[in-house]
Amino acid sequence: AFVAGRNLVPRPAAGKTALRTLAADIQLYRGMEPGMESSVVIWKFPDMAYVIAEPCIGTKDTACVDACPVDCIHPKKEDARFEGEEMIYIDPIECIDCGACVPVCPVSAIFALDDLPEKWSDFTARNAAFFGK
Repeated sequence: AFVAGRNLVPRPAAGKTALRTLAADIQLYRGMEPGMESSVVIWKFPDMAYVIAEPCIGTKDTACVDACPVDCIHPKKEDARFEGEEMIYIDPIECIDCGACVPVCPVSAIFALDDLPEKWSDFTARNAAFFGK
């Protein structure tokens, strides 16, 4: 975690095997301004260009998968996870912000992060979580 300009990496407790790495903390951290209170810690999701939201649930049309030039939308139809997922997701790290997926979505489920309706704001976390981010 970053706290007012100091890097604090948590130490594992006895018997714990999982430890968040500094790299993971950096991915989650954005926006600390100099002079902020030392008790303030800001955690955000990795910067995301586009988010797939609620209209995709149950539809899972893969036109966006085919349109993506960097293969950042998953699961694909041939992926074993496809049937078990209720929707498809955009990888927040791999997405290059090209927007090729937006016009091909038949249910208008893909939004630029800044245009994502407030009622679907939790889909930002859902997209990132699918990729373990």
